[in-house]
Amino acid sequence: MYQALNPSIEIHNKVLYLKFDFDKDLVAVVGKQGLGMDWSRARRLWYARCTKIFVDKFLEVFPHFKPEFKEYVSTLPLPYLISSKYLMEHQRLAVLKALKVPRYCFFHDIGTGKTVLQIDLIKQKRVKTLVVCPLSIIETVWMEDIDKFAGPVLNAVNLWKMRQKKNQLDQALQIYNLCIINFESFKVEAERLAKAGFQMLLVDESAKLKNARSQTTKRIKEFAENMDYVYELSGCPAPNSEMEYFSQAQIIDPTLFGSSFYAFRNKYFYSHGYGNFRWSMKEEMREEFMEKLKSISEVVRKEDVLDLPERTYNIRKVYLNTVERKAYEEMKRHLVIEFGGREVIAANAGVKLMKLREGTSGFYLDDDGNVVQVGTSKLDELKELLEEIGDHQVIIWIHFHHEGDMVQKMLDSRLPAYFQIHGKHKPSQPLWGRVDGTIKNQNVKDEIVRQFKEGNIQYLIAHPLSLGHGVTLTNCSITVDFSLSHSYEQFNQKAGRIYRKGQKNKCSYFFLIADCSVDEVIYQALKHKGKVVDAVFRYIRGGK
Repeated sequence: MYQALNPSIEIHNKVLYLKFDFDKDLVAVVGKQGLGMDWSRARRLWYARCTKIFVDKFLEVFPHFKPEFKEYVSTLPLPYLISSKYLMEHQRLAVLKALKVPRYCFFHDIGTGKTVLQIDLIKQKRVKTLVVCPLSIIETVWMEDIDKFAGPVLNAVNLWKMRQKKNQLDQALQIYNLCIINFESFKVEAERLAKAGFQMLLVDESAKLKNARSQTTKRIKEFAENMDYVYELSGCPAPNSEMEYFSQAQIIDPTLFGSSFYAFRNKYFYSHGYGNFRWSMKEEMREEFMEKLKSISEVVRKEDVLDLPERTYNIRKVYLNTVERKAYEEMKRHLVIEFGGREVIAANAGVKLMKLREGTSGFYLDDDGNVVQVGTSKLDELKELLEEIGDHQVIIWIHFHHEGDMVQKMLDSRLPAYFQIHGKHKPSQPLWGRVDGTIKNQNVKDEIVRQFKEGNIQYLIAHPLSLGHGVTLTNCSITVDFSLSHSYEQFNQKAGRIYRKGQKNKCSYFFLIADCSVDEVIYQALKHKGKVVDAVFRYIRGGK
């Protein structure tokens, strides 16, 4: 079809210049919403950078130019080696899929074994590979699983650690064929990594790239353009809106939704609400959107592939005392409280939400960050609950540093009684460990997680963002949410820390919910996957 239009190409300094007789349909194919080529009015031709991903898509339109692009064409699919015994069927099928297609998204649920899948894929591909993942899982997930499932077969290195040592990063890039780095370090070292000869990129937890305008997303997209193989994995790739698929899809196939986020948004979504700042998908465009997304991705749900034990969700109602309730209602009504001669002000509805969440935990932070403690009702309920749970490991989820301080102090006060009741001598390890923003050293965090996994720590106080993606804690089957945030992504991720492959015991989730408070609103919205912020703001304004 297109050969009749007399197309011709020239390549100079890795830039492709294309000319052809005018054809409206072909212009649509090569332009911004197609191949993404630019038009030069002065030279009256189309041009684009010769990246591997661009050339692959270009040759789908103009296959007769293939001899011109020998250095850019991706290698042929590899034969499948003997399947590893530890792979489940859905993992084996995913690896087979990756051996057939050079770029793909695997949206596999939390706990379905994404890391093990990737390790086998690396063994099958046999090319120099870069893994980009959250810092919190490099040591406690990737390095541990490589040691467990691959041993000496994979020559792996934690590049984040190498960055801490002078002149060792370049040396590591030369020696190791499997390099693992966190998103933040990738953004800084992108140019150096681009020159290291990687052929495959694995983005573990691609939801981190949901913001198309972030610098990290832009640099990973540019890096991925010249990879032979690119695979993205995530259990919850678009936790807030379907618009968050755009940047992840663009890394896999930049022609799928076009090169412009705003054109994509206007095509598939409409704005509404106050100020037209809310965006929802146009129902008449949903089928087209889903079909396109389906062409580059697959979905695996935990309940379809794993035989897991029962889960129970338990609400523990917390009844605020008189002082706590008065302060809470004052904050809700007037955005300000006065307590003990100190004033706490919530400047807007967003800050008010945070203050109300603080208030259900018995405290408020003033403008200087000082704690105004008004009660301990929720902490007292936690203490009673832990006594009921007895001698079991428990993860206690917190969202504010002061919550962690309160829980930590309470657990310290329990130490003498605990060891007297259980007839134990005080071990070298403490009864509790803490993994949140107060612990700045990642190596310390990793060691605390490791000690918890080995059973040397009974209580793990953790923030979801510090103990999120990919961490397996099936040694524990009980969690307590001291407080809740409005993030469904965090809600989903932390539930999956204990409920995944390897869990043998019934999992119990406890939620400390303050009666007649914002806690109830957030919990119900999260439980039903609702729009949490909208539900909370309606509550604040006095609606239902």
